[in-house]
Amino acid sequence: MAVRDVEPAPKTMLRGRGGTAHLRRESVVLDRAGIRLVIPLEAIESAHVTLDRRPTAAISLNSTATSAERTTVCTISSRNTEEVGAFVNAVNAALPQRDGAERRVDGAALVKAQERPLTPKRERLPIMSPAEARACAGFACLFTLGLLPPALAGDGHLARLWTGGFPAVVMGCVIAHGTWRATVTWWLLHRYGVTTDARNASHYPRSDVNHPGTVVYAFTDTSGTSHTFERTGPASAPDKRIAYDPARPDFARGPAQPWARTLILLLRLLLGVPVTLAMAAFLVWYFTTAMHA
Repeated sequence: MAVRDVEPAPKTMLRGRGGTAHLRRESVVLDRAGIRLVIPLEAIESAHVTLDRRPTAAISLNSTATSAERTTVCTISSRNTEEVGAFVNAVNAALPQRDGAERRVDGAALVKAQERPLTPKRERLPIMSPAEARACAGFACLFTLGLLPPALAGDGHLARLWTGGFPAVVMGCVIAHGTWRATVTWWLLHRYGVTTDARNASHYPRSDVNHPGTVVYAFTDTSGTSHTFERTGPASAPDKRIAYDPARPDFARGPAQPWARTLILLLRLLLGVPVTLAMAAFLVWYFTTAMHA
């Protein structure tokens, strides 16, 4: 019978040209080109290092024919010779030891190919997106436009008024944008919405232990195209029932229940419309009356 000599290192991983190989407790998982190969340790005859233009880790499969040449199922090259050697040694140490009389298995028949799961996105670096950069540039231009006339006229009171009130203007613009987006989303979903299930595809934690992490949800639209979106939640978060606009699936997502969408819209309108009107009135008053007082 087969006995295991050494428990494999479950976190041993080799990244290089040709994909990423991950040694797990019972198999070697190879991800490359959107395909995942799951190679059971029982199917592997040996792993070895080949030296071509780069050090390469090669995994050979068992064969039922004793005189047959070893079948290589994957090769991963890397510039780091030590990492390649360490990965090969870890794989060989994890292989089960077989008796000489044990029946040989066909390793190729045990290898499973499957679609590579969604890769969790890395946490975004503190760099603004193009939309955020344009918004910041617009606010900077608006602030300069409102501050320049009183600064040139030497009106310190008006300059302080504009400087103190500008954060409220920024907040009002943010609320107005959210209200507009919620209204358009509600209208699109109410008129064209399609209801479907979004499954919990993957999860990745945050560095903060108090943060539950981010769940990546995936769904397929009516044309067969896959889409993903992120929500805060634990790894065990259940699937979501969502509605989306087939013409703009990346823009319109939300609760599938019409009453829930309507309620959210009303709450946003009750807050967003008065704030938007107050912000617009302040801007009109400032640029038409206060500057010419």
